[in-house]
Amino acid sequence: MEQKKNGLYFYVTVIFSLGVLAYSAWLILGSVLSYNEGQTESFYYSLILGLIGVALSISSLATMRRRIQIIKSQSLKTLTTEICEKCNFKKVREFKAGDYVNKKTEACPQCKADLAISMIYKESPKE
Repeated sequence: MEQKKNGLYFYVTVIFSLGVLAYSAWLILGSVLSYNEGQTESFYYSLILGLIGVALSISSLATMRRRIQIIKSQSLKTLTTEICEKCNFKKVREFKAGDYVNKKTEACPQCKADLAISMIYKESPKE
C-alpha cells in the first residue's frame, strides 16, 4: 500500500512538473509574440514568469531523479562472504561496519579454524 502511494506521488509530481514546463514554454512563446507586437511590458512579465517556471520544473524533475537513484541504491543489500581456508565452509551474512576483505572474523563452526572475509558485494533484493 505504501509503495502504491509513493508511485502515485511520483507520477503526479512528474506530470505536474511537465505541465509547468509546458505552460512556461507557452508563456515564453507568448512573450516573444508580445515583443513583436511592441508590448514590452507584457513581454517582460511573461518572459520572467516563463523562465522561473522552466527553472522550477527542471529543478523538480532533477530532484525527483536523484530521489529515485537514492531509493534504488538503498534497496541493494550489502553482503559479506566468509570462508574457512581449512575446510572451505562458507557463510554469507549482512555487511557490518569495519568489515574488509581478508579480515579474520570468528571461529569456523565445523573445524574451529578462523573464518576470513573473502568478498563484500551488493545484491538486489529478490522480487
